[in-house]
Amino acid sequence: MNTWNLIGIGAWILLVLYLVFICVNIRNRHIKNIVVHGKKRTGATVVIDIVEVLIFFVVGYGLFYAAWMRPVDYTATDQVTVKHEYGPLVMQTDEDQAYYVIVQGTSSNTPSKRYTYWSEGSKIQVSSHNAIINSDASYLPMRAASYPWSKKQLKELKKLDKTSDHAYAATISAKYKDTFLNGLGMHAGKAAGSFTIIRIPNDSLINVQPLSN
Repeated sequence: MNTWNLIGIGAWILLVLYLVFICVNIRNRHIKNIVVHGKKRTGATVVIDIVEVLIFFVVGYGLFYAAWMRPVDYTATDQVTVKHEYGPLVMQTDEDQAYYVIVQGTSSNTPSKRYTYWSEGSKIQVSSHNAIINSDASYLPMRAASYPWSKKQLKELKKLDKTSDHAYAATISAKYKDTFLNGLGMHAGKAAGSFTIIRIPNDSLINVQPLSN
């Protein structure tokens, strides 16, 4: 485990201890009010109760957001390391057709698809949630354009588009750096996300298969 992630683990432990403290503190103060003032609650007691509980929920939400809700910002170079990878596709053949990519549905209830392609001796599978098959005239589809591509990288894509006969995969990926914020969310050193452009000359080179089990 990356030691930076101990920050997040420690924060959650402290939050649990704080919850125990709140329960004990509220109970003791209410008992004291009964003994001293003859009533369970006073205005000051209620205010303190609310403040303590509010602090718990605010801190808890902050930790939950850092761990599970915080979106990946590919442009935040102080928080993530961004990497670009390129590789030509390898054509596959069977009795019926030649193809560069297999498309399989993953569920009858969702539009999610699984893409399988071969590049540089490796079989790679990605979800349609973070990949796109592109057979359009433009080498950079709209979904991919929202990710950071420098002028140098766009030139690389354009060059590969010509030299590979419009058959390649380009992946942009991000990895969380060792920072306090990433450690608080227990993400330090882990993969943050990725997006892949699967470039093919035309749609006839797609092998569509039934839903996978």
